Amino acid sequence: MNATLLHPVLAPAAAAVPTAKLLRVFIREAKYEFLKAVRSPAASIPFLVLPIPLYLFFGVVLAGSSPEVQKNPLLANYIFAGWCTFAVMMPAIFAIGCGLAMERTAGLMKLKRALPTPAGVYLSAKFCMAMTFAAIAMAELTLAALFAGRITMTLTQLLPFAVVMIVGVLPFCAIGMLIGAYSSGPASPAVANLVFLPMVWLSGFFFPLPASLRMLSMFLPSFHLHQAALGVAGFQQFMLLPLTMTTAVLVAVTIVFGGLAMRRLARVG
Repeated sequence: MNATLLHPVLAPAAAAVPTAKLLRVFIREAKYEFLKAVRSPAASIPFLVLPIPLYLFFGVVLAGSSPEVQKNPLLANYIFAGWCTFAVMMPAIFAIGCGLAMERTAGLMKLKRALPTPAGVYLSAKFCMAMTFAAIAMAELTLAALFAGRITMTLTQLLPFAVVMIVGVLPFCAIGMLIGAYSSGPASPAVANLVFLPMVWLSGFFFPLPASLRMLSMFLPSFHLHQAALGVAGFQQFMLLPLTMTTAVLVAVTIVFGGLAMRRLARVG
């Protein structure tokens, strides 16, 4: 009896769905999830517009004129990677976390239970939306950095760097899903900020951290995404941990937080 009460978004489908039909349903769900987010000024402006002026002012004008960057131009790549990490984290944590919490509070999850939607499509569409926003933000930041002449990456470095950044959204999608699963709609923005801001400021990719906080940064997934992206781009001089370790941490965060969120949604919706 309990099995019938599982959330249909997470429970196994009662009957097999043809692959082509499942793909069409997923594409349609992902399309409207993306349109819903991009048409909302509260989502599109912070996620797609805000990172550009912030990077140009803080990452190019202020940091670019510092003596450290003047002596070592490769530091501009480190700063660029930090702002890319900042940009890809936001849609995953806020759009998924706050969006899922508000939809749960408004009763949309009950409507989803009544729809004959294949298992996993609802959450997969949200993940796809976050990755699409991350890809757009990455492209905008890359064009801004190239226009400002502040990065030295070649195309062969930029491509794996961008792939890691976009795929690296998944751990933060899992964190956002956990926020949405446990917090109410009105409280979710505050919870998301309490998670997002420490990860940004304590990861050490905007400014050097004191020795007492450097160890703390290694427990944050934002630090590991920043390190992994720099590692695949070939900037080994900025790596504090092996690439295999940073990858393992990001995978573990995705599995653990995603599993906890799915368990919560399956039990209480």
